[in-house]
Parts: sequence; C-alpha cells; structure tokens
Amino acid sequence: MNPTTQTIGEGTRIMNFLLDTIIICFLSYFIYKWYNFYAFYGYFKPVRYGYFFFATTWVYTFLFELLFCRTIAKMITKTKVISTNGKRPNIFQFLIRATLRTSLVTMVGLAWNDQPLHDTFSKTVLISTGK
Repeated sequence: MNPTTQTIGEGTRIMNFLLDTIIICFLSYFIYKWYNFYAFYGYFKPVRYGYFFFATTWVYTFLFELLFCRTIAKMITKTKVISTNGKRPNIFQFLIRATLRTSLVTMVGLAWNDQPLHDTFSKTVLISTGK
C-alpha cells in the first residue's frame, strides 16, 4: 500500500455501518415478508427474521465487495476496500470479510488495533477514493 494513501477513521466506518445496516434491514425484511407470505399458505416452513437478516448481511457484503470492492454505503462515502499490499483483495479475503462482518463482535478489534476484526483477519484496509 502506498504510504500516502489515506485510510479511513472511525466516523466514516460508523457511517458505513449505519447506512449498510439500514439498507440490509429493508432488504431482509422484504425477503422475510415474501418468504413468510408463501409459508402462510403452506408452501414453506416459517422462519424467524434473524436468519434472513444475517443471511442478507453476508450475501450483501460478499457480493458488493467482490464485484465493486465497496458496498452501497462505501459508494456514498467514497471509500473502498483494498488489500494491505495495495491491490484488489482476493476471493478468500472477501469471504473472511463477509463472514466476520456478519458477526456482532467485529468492531471489538477497534479497541486494541484501530481496525475492526474483519479488516484485521482478512488483511484489508478501507481507503478513500476521492471520487
């Protein structure tokens, strides 16, 4: 990574988290209602909303970051994910990011190393694109 590349602070990370969570809530609730509409008529077994929320979080994070290196919130805040070597992360790094980001304790890493766990273990960083 270029030493002059601007990394992102906690404020932008919190904004990304809040915007993505709002989007995921609406998307997962829509999928949940659609699924349970059919479950009501006996086609499927009813499932709790939490399963839809966590599945949608994982799929949303993985697909958007794999395709664009950013989620919708990162597009709004003009940030993107790169590998610590300054290149595009590989698919394994995206899998780690999506899986850890789905966990509720991912921000605990900010307490000891100034990075969330999904950045620490996937060896990625969040940078400003300036575009």
